[in-house]
Amino acid sequence: MKKYLLLAAALLLAAVALHAQGAVYGIKSAHLKYETQTSGGLQYNEVWFDDYGKLWKQHDQIQMEGFGNYHTEIIFRDGKTYTNAWFDDEKKDEAKMTESGEGINWANLTEEDLKKRQIKELGTEEIFGKTCTIYTYKVKSLLRTVTYKDWRWNGILLKMETKGALGANNTMIVKQFDENPIIPASTFDLPKEIK
Repeated sequence: MKKYLLLAAALLLAAVALHAQGAVYGIKSAHLKYETQTSGGLQYNEVWFDDYGKLWKQHDQIQMEGFGNYHTEIIFRDGKTYTNAWFDDEKKDEAKMTESGEGINWANLTEEDLKKRQIKELGTEEIFGKTCTIYTYKVKSLLRTVTYKDWRWNGILLKMETKGALGANNTMIVKQFDENPIIPASTFDLPKEIK
């Protein structure tokens, strides 16, 4: 179970950093569904964004044998990130607000971004019919370092491989990509109670 929670935390931290700035995508809106093969099971991720990433929501579901499904939800709006986590059939925790850190505008990476974060471009590859730029970088979180390899199109993550300590190696790939849909404003509503 600890590996699953560490993976969820790593993805949450990456998401917070990614969406801390304004427009981070090269298209106005999208709805994406991903499947992640983890070291011990499957995780499902769903992402909605609008206004070029200024509004963003992610829902993750991790199937945990013997524990049920563990859910995390992240909403980014108004320059702040809100998170919520719960197990199936249990009361949701109150949403917790976290300040966003310095983010990366993946749609418009600068030389400064590449140097500061030690991001390396590895070339291109087609994923889900889109020619993606492949990036690799490392993020230190939860007292460990995770190595990321991302495939991005217009700044949008379409595939990600992570390698970390304790055998936490995972591959996430897009399974559904709806480009420029109309997303209801209510998608980005915050839970009633915010800590």
